[in-house]
Amino acid sequence: MNDIIDRIELKNDGIYFLVDYKKSNPKEDIIAIIKKYNIEDVNHIQIENDIIDKKDTIFISKSIEKIYIDEDMHINISPDNMLAEATFYPPLKNGKLLTKKEILDKIYSLKINFGLNLNFIEEFIDSRDYSKVYIVAEGIYPEKGKDGFLEYCVDINEKKIRPKILEDGSIDYKTLNLFESVRKGAILAIQIDPIKGENGKDIYGNIVLGEEGEQPPQLPKGKNTEISPDGKRLISEINGCVFYKNNLIDILPTLEIKSDIDNSTGNIDFLGSVIVRGNVLSGFTINAEGNVDIYGWVEGATIISKGNVFIAQGVQGAGKAKIVAEKNINLSFVENAAIIAEQNINASSIMHCNILCNGNVTIIGKRGLILGGKAVIGGDLIAKDIGSVMSNNTEITVGINYKVLDKYEELVKVVDSLTERYNTLEKIVEKLSKIDINYLSEEKRILFEKSIKEKLDIKKKLLNHKSNIKKLIQFFTKRIGEVKVINNLYGGTKIVANDAIIFIKEDISNCVVKNVDGKIKVFR
Repeated sequence: MNDIIDRIELKNDGIYFLVDYKKSNPKEDIIAIIKKYNIEDVNHIQIENDIIDKKDTIFISKSIEKIYIDEDMHINISPDNMLAEATFYPPLKNGKLLTKKEILDKIYSLKINFGLNLNFIEEFIDSRDYSKVYIVAEGIYPEKGKDGFLEYCVDINEKKIRPKILEDGSIDYKTLNLFESVRKGAILAIQIDPIKGENGKDIYGNIVLGEEGEQPPQLPKGKNTEISPDGKRLISEINGCVFYKNNLIDILPTLEIKSDIDNSTGNIDFLGSVIVRGNVLSGFTINAEGNVDIYGWVEGATIISKGNVFIAQGVQGAGKAKIVAEKNINLSFVENAAIIAEQNINASSIMHCNILCNGNVTIIGKRGLILGGKAVIGGDLIAKDIGSVMSNNTEITVGINYKVLDKYEELVKVVDSLTERYNTLEKIVEKLSKIDINYLSEEKRILFEKSIKEKLDIKKKLLNHKSNIKKLIQFFTKRIGEVKVINNLYGGTKIVANDAIIFIKEDISNCVVKNVDGKIKVFR
């Protein structure tokens, strides 16, 4: 009915009706108006003719005074039932104004019971502003869910050269972090589940379910990786290098560098094995938990491996190179370097190096020479030549674990230092004890008492250290080592075999030097 009343038009000469032929039956609408307002002076025949002629505006009656239109309120509810808005229409002629109760009754008749905002009623009654749209009620919209995603625990971005900034503000151009290593069992990526959005409520009090977030992408499972039993984590199966390509994470057990180790690569710190096709330049470091294979040469660099070390072209260390392996070291020539191996060392020649090896050292390459420096070898030494005519500073120790020897020498230094201090204290005590204590000054009396106490403490420490030295000495003869020379053992060479020492005074050819019953013998 409201729609029909809205189409009533009052003019000076009477009442007219605006027809919408598509919307409803004009005749029925006009009859409804006539009945509602009890209009009598109506020409029904003319109205029917106007309808037949499809006129847009049809004259109903001259009785304008019969028409009254009360103030009205229309409530529009959004299609999702989340918003109700009120629009007010002014009264016409003798129409009545809406009361607060009538407004409330109309709202409650629609069964709106959530998110009501009834403050607008007072505002409207005070202003009668018909141009404004008033919010009657507003629901709580459901939240959009959060999409699932992959959380990467390793850096999958393309590595760029970024020198490390040190704490003092200086820049370390050798630490570039171009390669990322992970240990077996390391988590590479985690699948984070989506989170459903919070539910909402419409203006009728109905629950509106929150939206579900999208499922996360699949885990980027590549080579040497596995998915956890719960299906949410990607885990490394081995120690190795992270390699990300084609949306997959591979863990490579071997890091291959096809260039030199220099400013373009920085230092290498890797949990697997390392292969270097080029050279390792001075000042750089390779630290690997697997093997290290270098097909070029090594300058004054540091190579540390928990496996084997292989260097094809040799080492020119300039006194700065250090080669350390928890297994074997195999190289061609090596000069002016420190070489440490828990197992065996094989080389073509070793010149002016400090060697620590708990296995055997074999030097029988093209030159087969060991010259200068010091070598502590837990097993045997085999070489073509030891020393030279021009040099007399080659020192060889065989049959002793270098770690035991280090501990022994460390304890000997401590004992020597403590003994020196003990002797000093003994002189102080001896001198002060000759004076009657009643004649000692307070300062000297305190010195006397402290010296006696310190002397007793040092004595206990000396006894303990000397006991440990005796235990270590027992290891000196645990394995009988020998020195085997294929060509020449030159004079000036010092050889320690277990617990005995010999200085070679004259050149000896094709011989074996070893400890027999505590004495060194040379067998030809």
